[in-house]
Amino acid sequence: MDTPVNTNRIDKYASAALAYLRSVMRDRAPEQLGECRIFETSPLDGEGPTALFEFTIPSASAEQQRHFVAVGQTEPNYYPALDLSFDDAFALHLGTRFMLVMQVGVATSAGELDVARAVQSLIDSVRPNEPVSDVELAASFDVDGQFHGVARCRIRNQSVYVFIGQAPAGFSTSIHHPAQVAYRIHLGRALIAEMERPKPRSPDDMEFES
Repeated sequence: MDTPVNTNRIDKYASAALAYLRSVMRDRAPEQLGECRIFETSPLDGEGPTALFEFTIPSASAEQQRHFVAVGQTEPNYYPALDLSFDDAFALHLGTRFMLVMQVGVATSAGELDVARAVQSLIDSVRPNEPVSDVELAASFDVDGQFHGVARCRIRNQSVYVFIGQAPAGFSTSIHHPAQVAYRIHLGRALIAEMERPKPRSPDDMEFES
């Protein structure tokens, strides 16, 4: 996904990142950037190599807050780094871009979906008869008419997010993140997984063994 790059290429991305941050943060923009990772491919149509840089800015308490900024063949954006790795930050960027492009909105209700039953069904598919408690809907989204839900629950003594409805099925133990952030990271990871999944070979590409 990511690859070593030459200094000239990094410098060009760094200049673009600093210019973008100055345009949106003005006098709060950093004067320099930290570590860089470049992700050469993107699962989003029309997008390509994306550079992520770390940077810090002072907070109200005078402590340095860590952030990521994304630039390249993508729409630039920046994010609080929280405790994210570069891979997580790239997934967050992809999930955010997907939501913006698809004009994802907040769903006002789960419709006919029984949230507790949907959570239990998904957990039963990987851990049959696992006890589940304290189920609640933490966030919900309307994706082109489809319901994507983020449920919070407890499995034994662990709190988790469960992605239900027509969202890519899955779980997240990053319960300390806001549900909206966990959802965007989950979406980004699902997009990456789909991009990396081997494509079926067409009959024209097949070779017969002798």
